Amino acid sequence: MEKQKAFLPTAPYKGTRDFYPEEMRFRNWMFSVMRKTVQSFGYEEYDGPILESFELYLAKSGEEIVQRQLYDFTDKGDRHVAIRPEMTPTLARMVAGEVRNLAKPIRWFSIPNLWRYEQPGKGRLREHWQLNVDLFGVNSYRAEVEIILIANAILENFKAPKGSYQIKVSHRGILDSFLNQTLALAPEKAHAVSKLLDKKSKISKEAFEEEIKPLLSNPEKQLTLIYKYLETDLQTIGELEGIDPSSVEFIRNLFSDLASLGIKDQLEFDPSIIRGFDYYTGCIFEVFDTNPENRRSLYGGGRYDNLIGLFSNEQLSGIGFGLGDVTFKNFLEGHGLVPKDLNSKTAVLIPLMDDKIFPKVLKLAEELRKEGIGVETMLEPAKLGKQIQTAEKKGYRFLIFLGESEISENKVQLKDIVSGEQSSVSRSDLISILRKSLLG
Repeated sequence: MEKQKAFLPTAPYKGTRDFYPEEMRFRNWMFSVMRKTVQSFGYEEYDGPILESFELYLAKSGEEIVQRQLYDFTDKGDRHVAIRPEMTPTLARMVAGEVRNLAKPIRWFSIPNLWRYEQPGKGRLREHWQLNVDLFGVNSYRAEVEIILIANAILENFKAPKGSYQIKVSHRGILDSFLNQTLALAPEKAHAVSKLLDKKSKISKEAFEEEIKPLLSNPEKQLTLIYKYLETDLQTIGELEGIDPSSVEFIRNLFSDLASLGIKDQLEFDPSIIRGFDYYTGCIFEVFDTNPENRRSLYGGGRYDNLIGLFSNEQLSGIGFGLGDVTFKNFLEGHGLVPKDLNSKTAVLIPLMDDKIFPKVLKLAEELRKEGIGVETMLEPAKLGKQIQTAEKKGYRFLIFLGESEISENKVQLKDIVSGEQSSVSRSDLISILRKSLLG
């Protein structure tokens, strides 16, 4: 009995995705809206290598990323390298390399492919794409105003309805003064408590208190202060003893300017916002999906001081945010924001009726392409019904039938697949008819 051949698996590597043409149309549409939005604010696109030195991440990324999530290996030149898990270290290296030649403020964005070895789940994969938007060289809260305006404009340009998202804002100065002054915690205890505050909403009250009490010198008093801190709003946060007044004033000015620009109802002060990266030093924010089935953070960012300090003596403050494609796709689908006609092509297919007229079909296709009209031609003759089915399956809008009689009369038969209408059209009128229907 002949041994059955073992075929290679067709599934992608765990935690990654295949992008068939339908998925690519969605991805290209989503990225195009993001790209147009940030470019409208004067931001320029950049990119960097997907491979970087391992030491770069050791210096610039958090411990969890380096120890547990980094894809790293030794290359053939015996160099320890890693696949980028985030864009910030590459950004810092690039800015530092040309910092004296770059016009300030620096407004840059990118949509890189990123890799992290973690357990895949809803909204989280091992490979994803992320919009990164960063502004360098502005120290006032006006940088925060612009960055939050962009974060909000992205959602507006996807036509996200009011109430579908919330922008929650806080300040590291408020959090740090609460931990260090109000609670009087030692630095190592303050860091551990901040991590627990960050995950408080994901665990029960009992579990939260069980984990946090060993970190407190006076649990009863300090827990009361913690709950009071978490319940404060922008009007009352300054009443807590030890809270940094300059940070409170910073956030109040920020909220005032944003309100004057129409961003008020979707804005909320939330002192529980922590952000996972240790390098945030000032204002921090997160955008949350309000859909009950996907209630989670969509994206966020904040202020980081002297990002380029490891590479240069130059001082350069920055602010930015990152928006992952996986969670954002869930948001768009959850709120019904994906256009229904996204997967429909608005172009032309020319069936091949006879081998003899193949050169004529190609010539007609080239004439249309030069006018900006996309055309696919069949390369082998087949039954007309089968070719029409192919056009319908691929989502084409128009069919152009070209036969010997049409060629002799300098005409074509034009069929609108959507309406089902078919008419004889002169070659001289064809381009204007198609352009009006396809290009507007």
